[in-house]
Amino acid sequence: MAQKANGPVAVIGLGRFGSRLAASLASRGTEVIAIDRSRSLVEDIRDDVAIAVALDATDEDALRSNLPSNLATAVVGIGQNFEATLLVTVILKQLNVPRVIARASSSLGSRILTKIGADETVNPEDESADRWANRISVPNLLNHIEFHEGYSIVELSVPGPWVGKSLIDLELRAKSGLHVVAIKRIKPEHHGSVPGGAASLSHASEARIEVPSPAEPLRDSDVLILMGKDEDLAKIKP
Repeated sequence: MAQKANGPVAVIGLGRFGSRLAASLASRGTEVIAIDRSRSLVEDIRDDVAIAVALDATDEDALRSNLPSNLATAVVGIGQNFEATLLVTVILKQLNVPRVIARASSSLGSRILTKIGADETVNPEDESADRWANRISVPNLLNHIEFHEGYSIVELSVPGPWVGKSLIDLELRAKSGLHVVAIKRIKPEHHGSVPGGAASLSHASEARIEVPSPAEPLRDSDVLILMGKDEDLAKIKP
């Protein structure tokens, strides 16, 4: 979900995926309308979002009356009932919601939802499995963001064999198809001086994002922000 919502977001279906998504969006300052037919699930999230409503989202009139006119995005997070997911997706597009993201449990479901108008589909189980596959196969991997199918941006602790080598030495783009976007580097803080005029280093330090210098050796404390194909990223050796 790379596109940023420029208005309220409705999350329909408050199972584990929907409720977590709604609370996470709200914590980032997004106005969230949380909807589920289960009153208990609605009550559980009421304090975390702007609006929480118990209703049957397959009822077009009920859904229309509870969605703001400036709704930017709707996420259909219904888990097990694919028929309900289809119906709610169609209703949302008929209500001219600009962006509808629907949860699918299979590639076939994703294709069907796209055919009936979903702007995007999400399979939380597959995406979570893919993230864990990357983390397990590449132990240095700290963070992973898929920005296009088969392509990711990752944060990676510098692998041992790369320490002391420069980006020129490694030739990552030519040999591995990987692009170094930036380096997160720890910078020790200097405080005053010590006898002899040398600067005193405090134990406190902070990580700063820097544009990588092609000729500067990498340090073992560096974190690289890399972009590339998932298959190329998975070949990185720790």
